[in-house]
Parts: sequence; C-alpha cells; structure tokens
Amino acid sequence: MIRAIGVLVFAAAWVFADWSTAFLHSTAQVKTYQGISYVSGGFGPDEGKSARAMSDTDNLQLRFALQNGNYLGGAHVLIQDDKGKRILEAISDGPLFFTKLPAGNYTVAATALGKTVKHTAHLSSKGQVQLNFTWKIDDEEIATG
Repeated sequence: MIRAIGVLVFAAAWVFADWSTAFLHSTAQVKTYQGISYVSGGFGPDEGKSARAMSDTDNLQLRFALQNGNYLGGAHVLIQDDKGKRILEAISDGPLFFTKLPAGNYTVAATALGKTVKHTAHLSSKGQVQLNFTWKIDDEEIATG
C-alpha cells in the first residue's frame, strides 16, 4: 500500500513538472504592442527566472504585489510618454513585466482590483529602472473576495 502511494505521488509529481514546464514556455513569451516588445509572467521560481533571463536588455522593469507581499498578476499596464501618447498597453501575465523603451520620460499606470497606481519613470539610454506597484486590500475586500 505504501509503495503504491509512493508510486502515485512520484507519477503525479512527474506529470505536474511536465505541465508546469509547458505552462512556463507558453506564458513567458515576448509579445509586442505597436512595435514595442515586452515580456511578463513570473509566477513560481522557474517562470520568474525565465522572465528575468528574457529581460536582460530591457530598461523598464515593473513588479506587481499586494501590500501583504503576495504577488499579483493580471494588472492592466498603460505607459504614456510625456506628451500623453500611448506607448504600450497590455495585461501582465504575472507579477513581473519588462520592456525596452526609448530614452525619455513616461507615466506608467497599472490597474488591478479596481484601483490604479501611477508612477513616473525617466529612462536613459543606459541602465534599468524598476517600478514597484503595490495595492492595499481592505479586510472587507478579502472577506467578500
């Protein structure tokens, strides 16, 4: 009986590992919006590593989380230049979002849970800017889901 359970657990772990690898490759892909490339994802250590590895040349890194430290995916991202022109709009596949934009000043807005958080970013031709977006969840919102 114990041996049968051990074999079942091993088989389930193997199937899950295979599924999670396929999920990683299907979600952490480079996408484009009006010629601007971006990658998002980062749920789990493997997908996070994959997203970061794909972003080595990007100059803007966004992170999405709840105030309690839990990661957040599905944020609506809107990046506008200093003239208000829409540069990039996307839904993040996970808590990490990377893109490479021309040097300049940008407003970056992320909307999740019905709330929008905005930051400004000054991007130069060298280096990387990291913006952290954090949402507070009220106890009532947690209870009602």
